[in-house]
Amino acid sequence: MPETIATDALSPPRARGPQIGIWISALLFFLMLFLPASYQAIKAPLLALVLAMIALQALAHRGLQLHRTVVAWTMLMVFTGLVFMFRGAAHGAPGALKMGGVYALWPLVYLLLIAGAATPGALRMMVRVLVVATIAVGVYGASYIMYVVGVLPASLYIPLEQNQRIGFYQGFVEINIDSIASLLFLIPFLVSALMTWPRTEALIPRRWLWIALLSAIALAALSARRALLLVALLSPVFALLLRQLLPTAEKRASRRIVWQFLLAAPLTIAGLWLALHFAFGVSLSPVVDMFRRGFAFQSYGRAVERKEMFLNLLAGWAKSPLLGSGQGAIAPGWIRSQEQPWAYELSYMALLFHAGLLGFLVYTAGVGWIITMALRIIREGNRLGLCTLSVLVGSLCFLLANAADPYLEKFDYMWVIFLPVALINVWLCSQRPSPLGHGAGS
Repeated sequence: MPETIATDALSPPRARGPQIGIWISALLFFLMLFLPASYQAIKAPLLALVLAMIALQALAHRGLQLHRTVVAWTMLMVFTGLVFMFRGAAHGAPGALKMGGVYALWPLVYLLLIAGAATPGALRMMVRVLVVATIAVGVYGASYIMYVVGVLPASLYIPLEQNQRIGFYQGFVEINIDSIASLLFLIPFLVSALMTWPRTEALIPRRWLWIALLSAIALAALSARRALLLVALLSPVFALLLRQLLPTAEKRASRRIVWQFLLAAPLTIAGLWLALHFAFGVSLSPVVDMFRRGFAFQSYGRAVERKEMFLNLLAGWAKSPLLGSGQGAIAPGWIRSQEQPWAYELSYMALLFHAGLLGFLVYTAGVGWIITMALRIIREGNRLGLCTLSVLVGSLCFLLANAADPYLEKFDYMWVIFLPVALINVWLCSQRPSPLGHGAGS
């Protein structure tokens, strides 16, 4: 029944058929988190299988579990993507069709995945995958470091396609593994969960949340990624601010764990920092200096490049401020990549250049709608509200980091936008019926 969707979606599955589908979906989601932007030969068949199961489910229930408002917003995004893809193609932009897949095709795929996530137990399984994937990322990062320093023998190290590399510098370590980008969402998500999920309402035992967070923080401290360090620091602030929207009873229930976290987290991080200091020579002053250099737009190489990129994109946007140059266009005077010259690190500035003020406002309105609806769910509380709070914290932090790296232009990262939409869809479908199918809302 529609009235029970919001509760059932966070409950364990009850039937073998849906359970098999949930496990396959969980495997796909895990691979997207743990092995982003690689091993597509494995993910593509899994994605096709999941979509086929969702289609069969839709036939069996004579409709998709989608709220028409979610469908309307998705179709608006798809239409906007098509408009600017054709605009780019009409002007001879080399990346028009490539970007069309990002802005027009993938939202439709995710719309079907959202429908699949409205089945009993699906969202609960996704939350568990977030925790398991965080631990997996941390363990793999540790195994790579131990392999490099000679502690782990080559026979026990699995060289996955993760663009692994590491540098040891005076006072800090710089490690790269593609899956570290997933931590931009996962660390804030875990911090929020530990600060707001009362023990009686926790979807995952707190000890596993702590294990996942510590493994992620250790890897983040060794990554030398400024955006990751920034969102790790901001996530408790976001969690505390959004926590104020919870019902009074639930704020009271989580008051003790908030203080426990605020006391335990600094002590734990200090202990972890000492361990990293003795193991790798990590010191606070060089890390702070490394962080500051990222904003030295007059002297530091990477910062100077991004300043020049910003100015070139701004000049390109000024030539067509309302409609932009079209998706896949190249800003004159700046080539970031020979393979994809239309791709830029400053993703929001690039969006303004490609889609103009009109397109930028449409996408901003979509994100604004997601945030507004998520805040409404948080105010209602219960498990769905608590889960939405943590997901929103993770998504906001990821969107902040995405300003300097175009993560959301890859299929494996777009879930950061559509996971809160899946929660919103579940909540909306619990309100009242809609013509889109059994249980859909209006």
